[in-house]
Amino acid sequence: MNLQDLRDLIIIIIGITGIVTLFVALVVILVVGLATRGLIGTLQTILRGEVTPILESIRQTTDSARGTAGFVAETTAKPIIRVYGIVAGARRVVAVLTGLAGRRRRSEGGVNR
Repeated sequence: MNLQDLRDLIIIIIGITGIVTLFVALVVILVVGLATRGLIGTLQTILRGEVTPILESIRQTTDSARGTAGFVAETTAKPIIRVYGIVAGARRVVAVLTGLAGRRRRSEGGVNR
């Protein structure tokens, strides 16, 4: 075997090795792609079956909490504010009618509160 024959044999071996490597890489890419596709399908199934009902439950809970907060505001906070406003107004009326408001301001040296 001379040098040219050895060179040709090495070129053929490198070419066959390159083709085999390319084929193996193609198979690996195909397997990874199919596995990814299956994983995405599984994740979609999990999301539809388990996460979506949980999100719906959370949405219902927040709506319920919002309604409860509105109910509490209507039944407790607004009446308390209304009564306090009436009491403050009555105090002001009494102060004006009795003249206490004017005396207090004069005694403070004209400082308004």
